[in-house]
Amino acid sequence: MRMQMKDPVKVIREALAKALVFYYPFAGRLREWPNRKLLVECTAESILFIEADADVTLEQSSDALELPFPYFEEMLFDVPGSSETLNCPLLLVQVTRFKCGGFALALRVNHTVSDAPGFVQFMSGVAEMARGKQAPSVLPVWERHVLNARSPPSVTCIHRVYDEVEDNKSTRLLAKLEFH
Repeated sequence: MRMQMKDPVKVIREALAKALVFYYPFAGRLREWPNRKLLVECTAESILFIEADADVTLEQSSDALELPFPYFEEMLFDVPGSSETLNCPLLLVQVTRFKCGGFALALRVNHTVSDAPGFVQFMSGVAEMARGKQAPSVLPVWERHVLNARSPPSVTCIHRVYDEVEDNKSTRLLAKLEFH
């Protein structure tokens, strides 16, 4: 079945649901623990998903699609309490259908839990699943323990930038050039 015959809201909602199986932390909530340590609690509360319909066609609003975008609030409704950093959904998605059959996809992600490349990887997986794949072609890696320091810590690489050098006129001049 061709995409223009499918409801984009249904396709995107289903693709997000499938992708969240692999990217399950997005369905959780960011919590603060002692000593201001942040962690994602996998609560399975899920993301916020908004379905909307616009009473115009894309052609009618084509002038408004350039920056600054005057209908920003309509394209991404700010659900009360959802824009905080802690204890709220980590992802807000709104799909707005236009009368012509076109649609707009608006997203708000909690940047604390995902950088841009990671979020692009997630959205690429969503797109693949919207096209019928059963799993993202690039699976996420949740091996956070590899970021832990060794116990006890050990030096595995010599970084020459930290070598001590003799303090003389040329090193002071070099330091001034590099740091000022």
